[in-house]
Amino acid sequence: MLILAPARMSIVDAAGSESLVDWVRSSDGQLVLDEGQDPAINLPVDKDVVLVLPPRALSWHRLDVPKVGQARLRAVLEGLLEDRLLDEVELMHFGVEPGKRPGQAMWVAACRKPWLSGWLQALEQAGKPVSRIVPSLWPLTSPAAQGQVGATALDTSPSLHWAHEEGDAPWLTSASPAGLSSLPLTLKGSTSAERVLDALMPTTDIDPFSAVDELQGVRWMADPAVAAVAESALGQRFELVMRRDWLLQAALSDWNLAQFEFSLSAGARRGQHWRSLLRRWRTAPAWRPARYGLLALLMAQLVGLNVVAWSDRKNLQLKETQVRQLLQQSFPHVSLVLDASAQMRREVGRLQQASGTPGPGDLETQLSSLGQVLPDALSWPTRIQYGNGQSQFGAWQAAGVAPESLVQPLRASGWQVSWDGDAMRLQPAGGTP
Repeated sequence: MLILAPARMSIVDAAGSESLVDWVRSSDGQLVLDEGQDPAINLPVDKDVVLVLPPRALSWHRLDVPKVGQARLRAVLEGLLEDRLLDEVELMHFGVEPGKRPGQAMWVAACRKPWLSGWLQALEQAGKPVSRIVPSLWPLTSPAAQGQVGATALDTSPSLHWAHEEGDAPWLTSASPAGLSSLPLTLKGSTSAERVLDALMPTTDIDPFSAVDELQGVRWMADPAVAAVAESALGQRFELVMRRDWLLQAALSDWNLAQFEFSLSAGARRGQHWRSLLRRWRTAPAWRPARYGLLALLMAQLVGLNVVAWSDRKNLQLKETQVRQLLQQSFPHVSLVLDASAQMRREVGRLQQASGTPGPGDLETQLSSLGQVLPDALSWPTRIQYGNGQSQFGAWQAAGVAPESLVQPLRASGWQVSWDGDAMRLQPAGGTP
């Protein structure tokens, strides 16, 4: 996964293949493989590219959306937001809250379409097409804020303050169930950032990253580059969070603003969904018991297969030893055993020849077996060749019975049968003894 954001969270710099971006690479969304700040054209290659938008690139609106079809949702949002936005609604891109459907109260993010389109085109021209678009911070959710719309939602206080760098200036972005707000940390005049913050955002105890709340019920977090300025301006101690860690957390959220005209195809969305599930399964603490259980199951299967293989090898070695011992006990003059079964057949064949008993490699035995399966006076060979323990029967005379029909009965009797042109070759199954 390659996570990108405009350098220093800037919303002023023009997008292009030479534009600087902050980037982080991760295989599981938690471990950083590499990071840096480079022009878009020099970014590393990755199939899963996530674009993180700066806080001030988005405005957030809590809307009670009527129940309409997905095809009309964009038009409905334009009508609801027409009086709330400074720009024309046609120039804005919208993204709705994950898991919400028309007919529910939901958060809607609005972003200037030309600015976002410029970044998407620049990254695509640089060979890094974006698969997801996520906010760097989003409104928090709480049971008290569910279903609240408009002024009533302002009664819910914030829980997270993030001091970060935007361009060359420090900013403080605060999130709550009422939305997001951003204030510069270098306010001039008699009004301090601290008094503005206190007036607009009292404390609460909700955390979008599911971190443990502090005793005051609020998290104060800062990029190390602006931590000193933020602590001096607000008289508040901040928890240091590297920008790479913030980008990772943003990429792991459920948000995806690649909607409407910027949405992916159905196949691409399914692939993205499965990759997200796989990433969560590999990294989420809730799935740790399942991962350990699967690993234990695989190890048990591996150990079991090795035990079965070891047992089979031992049994095979035991049988080979028994056959070798039987051969040497029956024929003591055989001192070197290479293929016990073949050597046993040869020795038995020699005994049969010495005693005058026909064996399977003798012509008499083969003619007898052939005669047992031949139909009376209906099919017979007119040419017989014998040598090296095998016979060839050719130039068949058949009266209503095909010679090929003899193959199965002979094989069932333990013979090896094959055809060579019009001749049938017959020999003992397993070779000539």
